[in-house]
Amino acid sequence: MRSALFALFALVLSLVSSPLTRPAQAQVVSNQSFEITSSTTHPTVGDTVILSFRVRLDERDLLFDTVPRPIGAVPQGVRILAVEKLQRTPDRIFHGHARLSFYRPGHQPVPVFGLPFMRAVKGVQRATLASDSVFVDIVPLLPAGNPSLKDIAGLERSPGQPVWPFIAGLILLGGLIAFYRRKRKAGAHSRKVEPDLPALPEEAAQSPYDIAIRQLQRIGRENWPAQGFPARHYAAVTDTLRDYLEAAEDVPARERTSAEVLWSLPPHLTEPDLRQRLQRILDEADRVKFARVRPEPTQARDFLQRSRALLEDWHQCHTVELSDAIR
Repeated sequence: MRSALFALFALVLSLVSSPLTRPAQAQVVSNQSFEITSSTTHPTVGDTVILSFRVRLDERDLLFDTVPRPIGAVPQGVRILAVEKLQRTPDRIFHGHARLSFYRPGHQPVPVFGLPFMRAVKGVQRATLASDSVFVDIVPLLPAGNPSLKDIAGLERSPGQPVWPFIAGLILLGGLIAFYRRKRKAGAHSRKVEPDLPALPEEAAQSPYDIAIRQLQRIGRENWPAQGFPARHYAAVTDTLRDYLEAAEDVPARERTSAEVLWSLPPHLTEPDLRQRLQRILDEADRVKFARVRPEPTQARDFLQRSRALLEDWHQCHTVELSDAIR
């Protein structure tokens, strides 16, 4: 009986330790390193932080892609603006750069980047080389201890508050909006159009370009920065540019981040400096929307003019691309 029990125990132990029942373990691949360093000194909230990549591979490794990609979710308050393609130097070391923005002060983590590779001689058909854990110190725009600094938090219910003041306020607000719309409609024919934003005939607003131009005209007439709402002005301008990319270039710009929009631009909208101009516009808008930068009304008008100039250059490149396709 004891020998039978011992044999049964040995059989169970062999099955547990068998490779068929153990989960597959990741293969350890040596002679590699992925280092990240920051070359930006004392960055503040919203500044562009330059990261330098240094990748060392084993001589038997082969990369599937030379553009590092984030692994997992990007930390909150971090935006990836651009990631360059790695270049290999004569010492077989890969070098590259990335540009990021951080919208929270303090000791902030840098997203972990990865590169897919293979090492056939070791049986590694596909694996990912992850970067080191790196942090950057972001300097706040306002001094520490300022009582006006508050983190973004969800709304908390306050029990016992009466509801009727809110209902009365909504009714009053709806009446004011209706009155304002009727007033605008009555004076639409007599309103003088700004000289730098000529109006288009109503029947001509058919193409995505014409619709975007009319939208920028409307934003300029609203003059939200002078009323104390600069974030609304910057958001409306960038949304107009994103709508044009969706309608004219079939780029889902509304669903993507600023960095993803820059990566998704078609080739004819990246030369000679169209991509850099769009990046500057998106960065400036992110500062106003997320870092609470308060630009002057003159800066807001200049932002609108630069956005319109970029839209006109896009339209010209789009027209040339269509004519070349027809020929």
